[in-house]
Amino acid sequence: MARCPKCNRKLHIWNVKAECPDCGVNIANYDWENRLEQDSIEAEAAFAKLHETMRKFKFSFVGTKLRIARIPISVLPLFSFLLPLGTLAVSIPFFENTFSLNAITIVMNILNFDILSIFKAPASEIIGDAALMFMLSLLLVVLSALSLLVSLVFLLLNFKKFNSKGLFATNLVASIMMFASAFCFNSLSSMMAASTLSDAVSCAPSWGVFVSGALFLASSITNLIVSLQPVEIPPEENEEAEIESKETVNA
Repeated sequence: MARCPKCNRKLHIWNVKAECPDCGVNIANYDWENRLEQDSIEAEAAFAKLHETMRKFKFSFVGTKLRIARIPISVLPLFSFLLPLGTLAVSIPFFENTFSLNAITIVMNILNFDILSIFKAPASEIIGDAALMFMLSLLLVVLSALSLLVSLVFLLLNFKKFNSKGLFATNLVASIMMFASAFCFNSLSSMMAASTLSDAVSCAPSWGVFVSGALFLASSITNLIVSLQPVEIPPEENEEAEIESKETVNA
């Protein structure tokens, strides 16, 4: 509900005239100089707040050499999912092939399968344990990939907290999950070797999964070092001039 700036009368929707019904003052032009000055002060304060936020945002990403180096180090784990994460060899009558598993082939193969049958496989008495281990290894890889998105969102929403260790924690967990995925896939390989399908199907973790885990670990260590660095946002040129002038006056 609007009010008259002079007498504070409530103005209803039917008060369409420019003058107040009670005091008769022109509402649009009343004390316009002071109102314009107040609007200017509020706009200047809002701009200063936005400017300070942008300074912190810039410093969070490229404020120091280590923060600049953190960008490619944090992105490299994403490309590691294109590396061979594991191998699957199938040798049956009339068919023999070795598949290299990475993020693309895993997703394409999952989409070609019956999703419900995949979730029912661990309940099988014959291949239940092997299917569970296979699903667990895939789940850990997927969660590691999703952690990159979580890290990006965390950084964008939490950039003002320069000493936050959230990125260190997310990347460390992702690294552990990649190595755990390799362990699960290796256990699956042992299960297949001990089963009756040993001559038909064999699998093993590949070097890509270890590279991915190492890259996540490197990103985690880098983010930890960044969070432990002293934070000192450098002043801008006009601020430096003001500081020098004050020091000259004090001297």
